[in-house]
Amino acid sequence: MTIPGRQFPSPQEAHRLICIVDDDECVADSLKALLEAFGFATRAYSSGADFLADDQRRTAGCLVIDQHMPGMSGLDVVCHMRSEGLRLPTILISGRLDTNTRERAAGLGVTRVLDKPLAADHLIGLIRGAFLDFH
Repeated sequence: MTIPGRQFPSPQEAHRLICIVDDDECVADSLKALLEAFGFATRAYSSGADFLADDQRRTAGCLVIDQHMPGMSGLDVVCHMRSEGLRLPTILISGRLDTNTRERAAGLGVTRVLDKPLAADHLIGLIRGAFLDFH
């Protein structure tokens, strides 16, 4: 079945794993379903610690991560990745963003910062753009 206006990823994009980190299971499941409906390979994690414990993070093509989570914030995870020398396109999402968070994200090289709720077509476009800009 084709859906008008839906553009599937190129073979190169489809093989790049998109990691989703959000402690809200509904959000993580929704993002996973959305991205998979567009043909992307995904893996969801309920915490930053779970993501960092998985060696597959090193092969990820993009990270979509919530800022406000128990234990480690999204930017704490990005800091940890940077200290390991791991850089990948990162889209930070949050229902409550402030200027400090945006500035810190920019300083860490976060690709984009988005307010929840997310517009599906906008997120897909940003992920595609991140693949082009970053690789």
